[in-house]
Amino acid sequence: MSKRLNDICTDVDLKFDIKRIKTITNETINRIPEERDILVKHKKIKIILAAAVLIASGFATVFAGGGLISYFMSDKAVEVTDIDELEKHNENIDISVSKDGYVLTLDNLAIDDNFLHVFYTITSLEGELWENENIRPFINCRINGHIIGNTNGGRTSGYYVDDYTYKTVVKYNISQMDIPETFLFEMYSSLRYDELSNFEDGYLYREYLELTDEDKAKLVYISLETKKSTIETENINYEPHQQFVYSDFDGNDAVGEISKIVFSPFGSQFVVTDNNGGLGARRVMDMAMQDDRGEFLDILITNLTGAAADEDGYFIEILPETVKENTEYSNSIEFLKGSSDMKYFDLIPSIGSGERKISNKTDEYPIIYEINEYGKIIVTEVVIKDGGIDVHYYKDGFVKGDPEFIFLDENGRSIEFGNLPAKEYQVNYDTDSYIFSYYYFDFDSNGRKALPSDGSLSKESLEQRLDSLEVVADSEYTLDYDKAVRVELK
Repeated sequence: MSKRLNDICTDVDLKFDIKRIKTITNETINRIPEERDILVKHKKIKIILAAAVLIASGFATVFAGGGLISYFMSDKAVEVTDIDELEKHNENIDISVSKDGYVLTLDNLAIDDNFLHVFYTITSLEGELWENENIRPFINCRINGHIIGNTNGGRTSGYYVDDYTYKTVVKYNISQMDIPETFLFEMYSSLRYDELSNFEDGYLYREYLELTDEDKAKLVYISLETKKSTIETENINYEPHQQFVYSDFDGNDAVGEISKIVFSPFGSQFVVTDNNGGLGARRVMDMAMQDDRGEFLDILITNLTGAAADEDGYFIEILPETVKENTEYSNSIEFLKGSSDMKYFDLIPSIGSGERKISNKTDEYPIIYEINEYGKIIVTEVVIKDGGIDVHYYKDGFVKGDPEFIFLDENGRSIEFGNLPAKEYQVNYDTDSYIFSYYYFDFDSNGRKALPSDGSLSKESLEQRLDSLEVVADSEYTLDYDKAVRVELK
C-alpha cells in the first residue's frame, strides 16, 4: 500500500480493507502463471464500460521512473501505444478510494509530448460489476485547468478481470498542448442524475475551469501535481509552419499549415491547422506520406475536432454548418514508420476514388493483395475464435485509409455474424501492423445476446466454413506528385 493512499485515508472515509481488495484483484489477475510475462501485442477484446472516478485529492510526483503496468498482465489487454515504452515511461500511482459499494484505483499515469495515458481499476464490493448501478460514466481530465478532449486518436479500452473487477486505460492526445515541466492533473466525474441539477449548461466542460471546493464536493475527484522530466529529452519536436493548399467546401483553394511534428516514445504525429473546421486535416488524411528515402509511411485515420460522425462512427466528416467563422482549428494526425532523423517528408495529394475488391484463399500465408500501383496489403494470419475472426495485416507501400475484410464460404457467400456485427481496428505499434476484428455483438432487451445455439458461429464451424478472404479498399486513384508538399524537419 502506498504512503499516498495512507495520507488520503485521513480525509476520506474508507470503510473497507484496501489490502484485502488489492490481494484479491492481484490473485485473480495472476491465477494463470504465464500471464505475469504477457505483454500483449496481437490480441483484442474491447469492452466499453462507463466508470466513475471517486473522491480523492492530494499531491504526488509521477512519471519518475517506470514500473510494471498491471493493465498488461492479461491476454485480454489491448495495445494502445507501444507497450515496452509505456512500461518504461510511467509511474505507479496506486491511489484507491471507495464509494457506494465499489473501489476505484488509479494505477498508473504515463505521458510524453504526444499522449497522456490514465490506467485505473474498478472493483465492485456489492454484487457483480454490471449489477452495481452506482458505477457511472462521464470521466473528465484536465491539465492545468485545460480540459483534454478525447479526439485525434484518443481512445478508451478495457476488460473484465472477473465478474467484480474491470481494468481500463484512457489515452488522450495532448500534442497540441504546451505542458510545463510540472503541472496539475485533475480527473473527475459526475453521476448522470446529478449533472443536470448541479452542473447546467455544460459547466464541467468549460475551458480552463477552476473547480471550487463546492464543485468538488459534488463530484468524484482526484488531483495530482505531476512532472515529466524523466522522458522530456526523448521527445524530438519540429515546428516547420509549412503551408499547403487544399480544396474547401466549394472547391476553392484554401490554405492550411503543418505547424508541429512530434517524435516521441508513445508515437509520431504532426499537427494540422486550418480555418475550415478541420477540413484541411481531413484532406491530409487522404494524402500519401513519403519520407526522404522514398518509403511510404502510414497515416492513421482518426477522429477530428469539429467533425461529424460518418456511417462507421468515425468523427472525420467535416460539415460547413458546424464551422465557426474566424476560428483556427487544430488537429493531430498520427503516423507509423519513419524516423526522427529523416530530413523531410512529402505529402502527396491523391486524385480520384473508388473501391476495389480482391478475394484470395485462406489456405496459405502470407496472403498478398495488390491494391494498386502504389501499395499492397499483406495478411500474415487469420485467427478464428468463437463468435469472431481477427485478420492480422500490414501495408506495403501506400494504401489509402482502412481496408475492410469480408469472410467468404466455398460458394463465395459472405459469412454472417448476426444483425449488428462489430468491427474494430487495432494498431500494433511495435510491428507497424494492424488487426481487423469482426465479431458477433447482437443485443436484445435483456442485454447482449449469447452466440446462436445452433453452433453456426462456434470456432469449429467458422474454421470449416471460411474459404476465402476478400479485401475492399480504395484503389482507383493516382498520386499528384506535381502538387506534393515538402515538410522540412529542421
